[in-house]
Amino acid sequence: MKIFSDSTSLLSKVKFSRLAVDTFIILKWTLVIILLRYSINNPFLTFLIWYLLLTNIYTYFYYHIWKTESLNPDNFSIDRVRRRFITLLLSIGFSNLCFAYLYRLPYVAEFKWSNDTPLNIKSLWFSYANSITADYEYVKPITELGINLTITQLIISFIFLTIILAKSIPQTSSTT
Repeated sequence: MKIFSDSTSLLSKVKFSRLAVDTFIILKWTLVIILLRYSINNPFLTFLIWYLLLTNIYTYFYYHIWKTESLNPDNFSIDRVRRRFITLLLSIGFSNLCFAYLYRLPYVAEFKWSNDTPLNIKSLWFSYANSITADYEYVKPITELGINLTITQLIISFIFLTIILAKSIPQTSSTT
């Protein structure tokens, strides 16, 4: 496959750009999964997770909502719409994975864990449940910081699930 064959070709540039984005998505997911799996935690990694979380929101918002060409309905091919939807789901999932890491490792003391046993699966379920405002009785915030973390996740989830989702679905124009 000759992805880099013609640097002047728009198709080559698009393929290269998509490959770079897909590679970055795989690498950031892999990093957080490894950190969770092996319970690796330090202040630098906490900062890195917050950075990845915030850039995840910014990147999705900028490239799928803010840029003028992203809202041009003439560009809404079926493949583009599918890719945008998959990217949206990956962004939401990555956000929830990052919060699971934050709940499970750096901020573990801010939560009450059932049987006093913090587990990766509990942090993942709590993160997904919290993102849709569902109750998950096995993990509860017990400090102001824990409550603020859960509210932060709710705000981020609200951004993704309402504003961005509404703008990501192409609107049809009615002609009457």
